[in-house]
Amino acid sequence: MTAKIIHNLALGAVLVALVASLWQDWGTLTTIKRMFISYLSFFFLGAVMVLAVKLVGALEKDHPGGTDTGGEKSSRVR
Repeated sequence: MTAKIIHNLALGAVLVALVASLWQDWGTLTTIKRMFISYLSFFFLGAVMVLAVKLVGALEKDHPGGTDTGGEKSSRVR
């Protein structure tokens, strides 16, 4: 699921690079290079961000925060 989101984000970056290249009237080789660089950079950054989020989630499972009440129930009545 996350790989699909990253892929779609990277393809969006390629589309932006293509539209900008057509608008600026750059050459074909320059356009292809810019599309390739934008795809790889967005894919890499997205993958690093997903990895970081998963790592933080795994670390939080191992270390519960300071919300532990020591087994006592809350005195608040609903």
